[in-house]
Amino acid sequence: MSGDDTASVNTALLQMAAKIGGLESTVSTLLQTWQRMEEKASEGRKDLHQKVDALRAEMTTMGAQVATATKDIADMKPTVQAVQNVQVQAAGVRNVSRWLYWVAVGLSGGGVWVVSNFVDIHVKH
Repeated sequence: MSGDDTASVNTALLQMAAKIGGLESTVSTLLQTWQRMEEKASEGRKDLHQKVDALRAEMTTMGAQVATATKDIADMKPTVQAVQNVQVQAAGVRNVSRWLYWVAVGLSGGGVWVVSNFVDIHVKH
């Protein structure tokens, strides 16, 4: 091989080594980027799982609260019905009392009229 041939082969080898070094650098950069993205994705999945677990805990708590409220309402139902019955009875008693009052007023007025018209009462002096 002549000196020119050796120089051109060396130049070609240097260019190839530079390109391989560039590829190696690019692959390294891509690998680092991929690792960072994987770490961020893992953190995101971890955060998502924590949020889902917190939501599940809240739903469990709310379920217990709803069950307790339902039981309390069921326990109060007979009392509410009893109060409603007493209110209806009180309204009936109030109406009957009004009628009795007016009947008594009418009878007493009628009694006074009967006494004043049919009984001759004289006061002696």
